[in-house]
Amino acid sequence: MCALKCFTRAARIVVSLSLCVMTINETVAREIVKLPVPAVMIYPGDTIDAGMLREQGFYKKSVTNLSIVRRADDVIGLEARRTLFPGKPIPMNAVQDPVVIKRGESALLLFKADGLEIRAIVEAQESGAVGQNIRVRNPDTGLNVLGKVQEDGSLLAEGE
Repeated sequence: MCALKCFTRAARIVVSLSLCVMTINETVAREIVKLPVPAVMIYPGDTIDAGMLREQGFYKKSVTNLSIVRRADDVIGLEARRTLFPGKPIPMNAVQDPVVIKRGESALLLFKADGLEIRAIVEAQESGAVGQNIRVRNPDTGLNVLGKVQEDGSLLAEGE
């Protein structure tokens, strides 16, 4: 009878220890992370500001391997490339720097080399944000040129 009591007590200890381990494992697996999500529908071309975002908790395990925005500061001031739905994490490839020059628009192209400066009005063949190189076409000559988008909306073509 004594052996049965000792066995029962040992079994209870093992069961309670295994329950503790299971509880700890469940706690780790259910760790919550706060991520910025849209508070309202954000459409392509909209510039994201702080009022359009809120934080929402997600299970860490479910978002660990996703390429999503982790901090609100990383997207404030950027432009949505596609529709962002309220309450859903924001994919990194769904936002971009604001487009300064849009495809089909006219822009000023500056060419600078060794003190020489040439200006020409060109037509953008693609859209671009500050710092990007985009293709433009000179409507007078029909030549295509690469220009680097500047903050003021002009393009800079550098000589070699």
